[in-house]
Amino acid sequence: MPDEEEMIDVIVVGAGISGLYAAYRIKQKAPHLTVLVLEAKDRVGGRTLTVDLKSSHEENITDRFDLGGQWVTDTQVNITSLLQELQLETYEQYHTGKSIAELHRRIRQYSLSMPFVSLLSFLESIYNVFRLESLAANVQKWNPMKTRNADYLDRHTFAHLMRPWINNSMNPLMTAAIRTVFGCEPEQLNALFGLTYAQAGGGFMRLTLSEPGCAQEKKIKGGSQQVSELLVEKIGRDKVLLETPVQKIVQNEDGTVVITTIGNQTTFQCRKVILAIPPSQIVPIQFEPMLPGYKREMLKHMPIGSYLKFIFTFDKAFWREDGLSGEVISDGSFAPLGLSIGPMTYLIDGTTSHGTPALLGFIGGRCASVWTSVTREERRKGLLECLSRYFGGQKITAHLIEYAEKDWNLEPYSGGCPCHNATTGSMKDFVDGLRKPYKNLHFAATETATQWMGYMDGAVDAGRRTASEVIVALRPEDQPKDDDIDEYTFENQNRKYQHYRIPRSPFYYAIPIIIVSLAALSKIFFPKIFS
Repeated sequence: MPDEEEMIDVIVVGAGISGLYAAYRIKQKAPHLTVLVLEAKDRVGGRTLTVDLKSSHEENITDRFDLGGQWVTDTQVNITSLLQELQLETYEQYHTGKSIAELHRRIRQYSLSMPFVSLLSFLESIYNVFRLESLAANVQKWNPMKTRNADYLDRHTFAHLMRPWINNSMNPLMTAAIRTVFGCEPEQLNALFGLTYAQAGGGFMRLTLSEPGCAQEKKIKGGSQQVSELLVEKIGRDKVLLETPVQKIVQNEDGTVVITTIGNQTTFQCRKVILAIPPSQIVPIQFEPMLPGYKREMLKHMPIGSYLKFIFTFDKAFWREDGLSGEVISDGSFAPLGLSIGPMTYLIDGTTSHGTPALLGFIGGRCASVWTSVTREERRKGLLECLSRYFGGQKITAHLIEYAEKDWNLEPYSGGCPCHNATTGSMKDFVDGLRKPYKNLHFAATETATQWMGYMDGAVDAGRRTASEVIVALRPEDQPKDDDIDEYTFENQNRKYQHYRIPRSPFYYAIPIIIVSLAALSKIFFPKIFS
């Protein structure tokens, strides 16, 4: 631990991917600057967590599984580049075979990208998806308030956006998707924020699928927490202090910053601070002077999602033998134990790179708020009832090895997962409230990213931006500019996108007209299909 009187150049608060990458980037590009990372938890990794689970009945053999963020894709250029630098390999998510949809308590198998209930509902689903995609395509990622109809979208929830053009048959499917991606209900999600989030990842379809280029395309061999652990090795273990939660940050008039920690009241002095922690975890910190009103308001109106992740390991991937992919999307309409809603939101094949069979899934949104209140054994029992409905009770019982779960709602210094979501009427402060530096404070975390916000890729993107801001601010005047650094600062990106507007998507009018026309013609010439 550094001496309390020592002046440190940069202190990073938070040892998740975003904070550690910021520290690593500073060490790479400005090795003369001293860096220290403070982490409140007893581990690094933030919202990534890799654990050992049993992979055999007979022997005490284990394999590595992720109970936090885990997927990457080649379209995520930031994390892909970092994985190559850290020499971490990936493998493809298994998605061969039929998937299962549980809607209105009915179970259906399907082979397409979305469930086929009827021709009319399927055409409507395509229409809805393309309309969502066209709306998201018109959102400006840097400043969403420059989007057409931004004020209207900011005032309404995603449920309101869905209501005029999604009928009851497909509404549960969209609700399940929102719970899975955002960890909340459509009624709780700011419409403009939801579209911004989708645009940052390249569209809603990319967020929900496991095909090439989509969010669930690949997994990291050995688990995603390795990213943070390897970054610590490169930064230096003595430069990362665990179990050091920050209580107070004072910015003095002479340009120095004093950080006080909880417990032993240790103080650190520095010139710059990077806050790489979730927005909700910034709120409890005492600031002198206080953060500007626009930042306080934005942070207060960004609740984190409700989320649990679970894993069942098996001695055999029996679902593959039955021609199933292991993927299930559910609206929670089947509710075991007499509760108001079921536990299942999303399930997918979780088999590791070593071949250990597993099914992993999520309990999100209202499902999570209900099922976080029961015991671990009750959750396990409820989920097993769901799995038995999908795959057959005898197969589940015969091949089950172990059950593990992570209730992210109870995780200290996280308070939920997978990301923070904006409430209605709050997006006017989005850019300055989340990204704009305040004096010597700089703001990272994946929620501040413009690319793949909420994902590991977004964490790297935000870490790079804040590292660039700090390096430029502390750079000697006689040192030349470096485009690889300067272009990523808040000031330069804000200037670049100040007057930029995304042109109207060519699909905005064409696709809805085509889909509606096909539906109308099909109903005229093939009326029996719609009966």
